Amino acid sequence: MDGNVNGIMGQGDELRGRRLIGSIAIDAGHGGGDPGAVARAGGNIRSGGETGADTGAGGVISRPESDKIMEKDLNLRLGAEIFGQALEAGLDAYMLRGGDYDMALGRRTELANGYGVDLFLSVHHNGAASAGASGTECFYFPGSGTGEVVARALQSAMVDRLKLPDRGVKTSDRFHVLQATRMAAVLIEPLFLTGTRDQELLEDGGYFRKLARAVIGGLIGINN
Repeated sequence: MDGNVNGIMGQGDELRGRRLIGSIAIDAGHGGGDPGAVARAGGNIRSGGETGADTGAGGVISRPESDKIMEKDLNLRLGAEIFGQALEAGLDAYMLRGGDYDMALGRRTELANGYGVDLFLSVHHNGAASAGASGTECFYFPGSGTGEVVARALQSAMVDRLKLPDRGVKTSDRFHVLQATRMAAVLIEPLFLTGTRDQELLEDGGYFRKLARAVIGGLIGINN
């Protein structure tokens, strides 16, 4: 596959054989003026955003930006780590949002469809009104056989890594990124950034690297 100026692309070092998932478009949810779920370290603020985070409660409480944890930033960091490890594992990978800027949902799916990848992976972190909300979940589009296989593999890998409550693998036809993609598509929600227990994992400097390793390991397990 060739690179494209509209997304960051890399080609794995290993030759790609007949694997269920040989190429992946990584969508770091939200970005720019859309922060997604927002929280204060040690205390809940709110959740929001249409692209996948639980819409939870209402408006944002005004606090200094330095006190806030923004979903868009977590998604980008995790997506970038998954991108790098995907290449190391020999997968062809595209990073759809490579910085903190706005990107329409339609543009994300348009790019992925144009690249013709095997999997669209939408990276999110959950949010809720209660600071007690905790756990890991995955979504795929109803009727997508490959989507279900991938979602179950990733859910198992993330739960095993994070040791948070297993909120299950679910179908949804309300997320544009699952509706409008022409390949298997999965949306992951590893934890609640608004949750007191889950925030403790974010304080681990290895969170993004370790979780990305689990995600890629789940994909490699499917291919094997």
